[in-house]
Amino acid sequence: MPANQSLDSLLEESRKLTTHLSAAEIPSVKRGLDLLEAESRKLVAKSVRDGRVALDPRGHSLLASSGVDTERLTDGKASAALLSAFELQQPEFDANVESFLSQQQEQSIISAIEEIELSTLDEFDRNLSAHMQQMWDDSQHRLFEELGQYQGTEALLSAPAVRESGSFELTEPRGSDCVVQPRVERYAKAVRKLNDSRANTTQPEPDVIKDLEQAASSSSKQMGQAWKLLNRYVSGRESLDIAAAACGYLEEAFIEHIDKVIAQYPHDANVGGVPSVNRKIQGYLNVQFGRLGRVPAFLEVFNDEAIWAHMYMLYRCGYQQELVRYAMDMEDIITDSDPGFVAHLRAFVDRSAAARSDNATALDDPYKAALYKVLGRGSVPKKAAAEVVQTTEDYLWTNLAVIRDADRIAAHPTLESLQSLMLKFGPAHFDPHGNNPLLYFRVLLLCGMFAHAVDYLVQIDQYQVEAVHIAIALAYYGLLQVPGSEQAAYAGYLVADSALDFSRMVIHYARALPAAATDDAIHYMMLLTMPALATSEGIKAQQQRVCEQAIVHILFERRDYAHYLGDIQSDGTRKRGFLERYMPLLGISSHSQFAQSIVCRLADRSLDEGRLADTVLLYNLAERYNTVLYVLSKQLGELLYAQGNGSVSTDSELEDIEGVSRAVLEHYKQREHIARSLDERAVSTCTLLLSIMDFLALHRQGAYEQALETIRNTQLLPLDGDISVAPQHAERIRTLDDAITRNFSLILLAAMDTLSRLYAGLKESPFLDAVKQANLQQLRKQAQSLMVFAGMVQFRMPSDTYAKLNRMDVFMN
Repeated sequence: MPANQSLDSLLEESRKLTTHLSAAEIPSVKRGLDLLEAESRKLVAKSVRDGRVALDPRGHSLLASSGVDTERLTDGKASAALLSAFELQQPEFDANVESFLSQQQEQSIISAIEEIELSTLDEFDRNLSAHMQQMWDDSQHRLFEELGQYQGTEALLSAPAVRESGSFELTEPRGSDCVVQPRVERYAKAVRKLNDSRANTTQPEPDVIKDLEQAASSSSKQMGQAWKLLNRYVSGRESLDIAAAACGYLEEAFIEHIDKVIAQYPHDANVGGVPSVNRKIQGYLNVQFGRLGRVPAFLEVFNDEAIWAHMYMLYRCGYQQELVRYAMDMEDIITDSDPGFVAHLRAFVDRSAAARSDNATALDDPYKAALYKVLGRGSVPKKAAAEVVQTTEDYLWTNLAVIRDADRIAAHPTLESLQSLMLKFGPAHFDPHGNNPLLYFRVLLLCGMFAHAVDYLVQIDQYQVEAVHIAIALAYYGLLQVPGSEQAAYAGYLVADSALDFSRMVIHYARALPAAATDDAIHYMMLLTMPALATSEGIKAQQQRVCEQAIVHILFERRDYAHYLGDIQSDGTRKRGFLERYMPLLGISSHSQFAQSIVCRLADRSLDEGRLADTVLLYNLAERYNTVLYVLSKQLGELLYAQGNGSVSTDSELEDIEGVSRAVLEHYKQREHIARSLDERAVSTCTLLLSIMDFLALHRQGAYEQALETIRNTQLLPLDGDISVAPQHAERIRTLDDAITRNFSLILLAAMDTLSRLYAGLKESPFLDAVKQANLQQLRKQAQSLMVFAGMVQFRMPSDTYAKLNRMDVFMN
């Protein structure tokens, strides 16, 4: 608001304050701003005489009576220059350019410090947030893995999952050492044979089921039966019918059972020398009924022969044609019980479109009821065949046979309904006392629930090894469903109710093998790329990625790089490693791809973990020579930075990396084929850092003249005493690697300290001659060049660097 308006408004407000008073009480004062200014000037001119302000005598008396020292007050007010209060002040111009530039430099430094502080705080906040997030993610993954509720790529590579039954136990004590169990070694041999065949396409395809079954030769009888069942599935995998294959297995197993019973009771069976099928069936029934002492009265018998029991046994063994011939021979007898049965049987076996008439005969004979049920002959009550269907195998065969012949039976269950029923029953239904855990495993296999079967078996400690290798066999032949993406396995290794987390299981098994069996562990990991698992290009790429990560992880832990990745001999020739023989199994077709997929990933991880020697070895093995130099330069720069900040307690680490860097650089320069491929910038950066280290080492030792000569030879700083070359050096600094620029304050301070100490030593010299003065002048010029150069550097340095440089420069000047 303008001054006139402000005063006018104040005047107006003051007038309002006296409106309640009469005009006679307060005299009217009418003065404008101009009049007030003129009166003020007159007052000042009248009150100031010879620089002292005259005090009215009445005021003097009043103040003196109140205890105020008027003389002292008058002297104090005399210093107030009232004469110039109304004079216009003109700015005073200064032509001192050096002072102006110094002030501008100081302001630039202060602004740069403030910017650095703000950017540092922002970067710290970002890094802290990222670090906290990473720590949280790692903790979350680790917790989920321990709870069995997480599965991701990284989780696959962690220690074996904690399960209810514990981790894989694959070793046994032998003296003071732990060696793999014999059956584990036998299985590993079969896996090696499988991978050798996969890697060498000229070899015939191995019989994986046979090889693994032989490895499990000392396992239980029931496990041997499981391998036979798998062989049955595999033999017909081109057009696999689960129900038909399972029925065929159960029928063969029942025939073996009959032969065993006859061999055990030959007198009761009385089948003769070379018995026919019917004689065997009759002999088995003789043994069965002989135990009862007679043929049960509720069976239909002709000439002491239980006809329906005989026909049921023929069908139970899978002898369908023998059943038809036997029924035709007994047609006159069967017709009395069921006139249309023989025709129905012939049509059923021949798979012709025969009409199915409902059965109106009595089903007192349980074998007759059981046969009617599996042949779809009318409606059969469930309890009618209860006496015949007593074992788990009989129950499964009865249901699977109906499912197998579903096209010929009107009302039939489905395989899915049978699978759901078996899962609903659970293991406790089939093994209530827990003394036959393999029974439920066989039930699941017979119903075609392979993933459930393996997941159940792996939870039984004594059969963990078998579970893994059954999964391998199923996966090799394409019978095992695996998840299409990285999904969570909430219980064991089962994913989404029907798929098995094959990758996770195999990796956990491989990692449980001892360090001496690392070759076998890698063989198991290479099973993740079996062709049958790659049901799509996406899954194929996923399996290859997981396989590579698993191999990198275990190699990183065990660090036998020369054996697995190869080595470069002293004459420059390359020795192939163990993994290179199996590159096709990893989806790798060339050495460069192998170096990128395996060797460089190992090198990157070693670099992250601070394993310098491993990093150099691996990048060198991958023929990434420039990367080796950049890594060494980065490490040198980081260690120099840490040393400059006082965070390195000893020089041992610095000496180690310095020794490695010098040896590598010398080695590369001596090898012509390597030297030609080196990047000039990488070589110059590493060489310059080593020279800087030499300079700093000489500085620490007090060899200041040698240190000055060393840093001068690098042409890094303008130390020739010529200020005009400082801009050229400052421009060159912008092109240097970060490993050098981040340590530039350390280099500058050390260089200035070197000059300062040389100056102090020379100044304290008792000799006073022209040479001494010339040397002192040269040192001052060099220090001045450094100061000018430091002001031209366009990157950030610690805030106290310039202060320290100024102190040393002032000392010398």
